[in-house]
Amino acid sequence: MTMTFVRTYAKKGGKDKKKGNAPAVYAAAEEEVEFERQFDEQLIQQRFDQSVTSLKEHLAAMRIGRANPSLLDKVRVHIEHSHFALKDLAQVTVRDPQTLLVAVHDNDYLSAVDKSIREAGLNLNPIIDNKMIRVPIPKPSKESRDKLAKLVSTTGEQSKHKVRSIRQDGMKQLKHDAKHQSADQIKKLEKQVQTMTDKYNKTIDELLKSKVKELQS
Repeated sequence: MTMTFVRTYAKKGGKDKKKGNAPAVYAAAEEEVEFERQFDEQLIQQRFDQSVTSLKEHLAAMRIGRANPSLLDKVRVHIEHSHFALKDLAQVTVRDPQTLLVAVHDNDYLSAVDKSIREAGLNLNPIIDNKMIRVPIPKPSKESRDKLAKLVSTTGEQSKHKVRSIRQDGMKQLKHDAKHQSADQIKKLEKQVQTMTDKYNKTIDELLKSKVKELQS
């Protein structure tokens, strides 16, 4: 929010009662009124940017049929009476587009890591190969592609909802500021908010279209 000073003028006057009935004297009293401006164009822009950045991150994690270390991010390894994140016990790398390699820091945990990946509900069947674990990534079925495409669409709608919410906040702030700013200035700012809204919705549509195309290829 921004503190803004608005200058207003008050006119006062009356007939001079002195001898000679001189013309009325008018004095302009100038005063400054302080108000808290709610609309911040830079902040609105940052919120729009964050919504698109968040969408990009979600879409990047949606991969199917291709080796990506993030596929194992949610794997928890049960050792004795505790559970550990896989990334705390091993390093995951890409061997080729269809295979992940898991290098466990302590060989004593190889079997536990293998079992945890197998039972993580990811439809993966790891293979212990000497001191490494190979994780073949199965080629996706049409059903799995369609499910992921649907998830992409749902995620996109959530992002558009965020954009609409940001727009509504901006318009409400401008309505508040209209009490102290000119109608022309408010109208100009409202137009800028709408332009940004259209721009970011278009960006979201393009990201979704590109992701669906990637999944279907």
